[in-house]
Amino acid sequence: MRRFEVVLVSCGLVGLVACGSDAPRSALPYDPNSTAVIGGDYDNPDGLTLRVRETPDGDECIDLDGACIRPQEACGDSGAADVLLDDSGNVVDVICYPTSGVAIETLKGDVDHVGNNVVLVFDDEDDGADVTGDVTIDGNNVTLYGNGPDKSVIGGDLNIDKNNAVVRGVRIEGDVTITKNNPSIVDCVIEGDLTIRGNNVSIALCDVWGKLVIEGNNTVLVNNRFATAPEVHGNNTVCASNVTFVDADDDGLVSEDELGDTVECAGKSKDK
Repeated sequence: MRRFEVVLVSCGLVGLVACGSDAPRSALPYDPNSTAVIGGDYDNPDGLTLRVRETPDGDECIDLDGACIRPQEACGDSGAADVLLDDSGNVVDVICYPTSGVAIETLKGDVDHVGNNVVLVFDDEDDGADVTGDVTIDGNNVTLYGNGPDKSVIGGDLNIDKNNAVVRGVRIEGDVTITKNNPSIVDCVIEGDLTIRGNNVSIALCDVWGKLVIEGNNTVLVNNRFATAPEVHGNNTVCASNVTFVDADDDGLVSEDELGDTVECAGKSKDK
């Protein structure tokens, strides 16, 4: 799976002084002019579930087999975005990554506190858990950006207790609990349970090994793999291209021959 290149910034530990309230675009851990399109039944010449394109400006669009996608309407011209599509190619969410007005901090060791408007960056070393304990996102507009689940690891639980959080490219060895609104988690492995109590939550390109319980409304699930079918108690859940899996050889990995049935949400089944 293709991921954005990560550029590390040495700014001290979380909870200490950050790099400033308006970090340069070159210091961001993602390309500020890239859009990843996730989902949809489109021919992709790269053979990837994740299609990365340059973010258009003005009235221009990303053309996918005639469908016109304009992430800049939500994220601004030349912004950074993930666009989630359902199986018919309809846009079900646009996730924006901040390109200005944020502090950038490296994330290593224990996390005591996270402020508002912060981009937290994992290192790019494959050296075990980057955070040995739990992480609680207790600030608004926080982006937690990793280098993929094989490298960026939270050793405990992840709790999202404020609004507008984005988590990308991370493995969580414990549980994930979302209590607030408008968060997104993309490209992840959750070894424990995922409990969604907040509204307008989007999950894409994730493997969830524990239970998935959805109590909030307007949850969007795109291109995920679940060990168990979700328990859906909220309204307006969107499911697209999600499947179950069984780790038959008990190796802790999900292979293509271990994928199972299409996941049903809110009584609505989608094709793989």
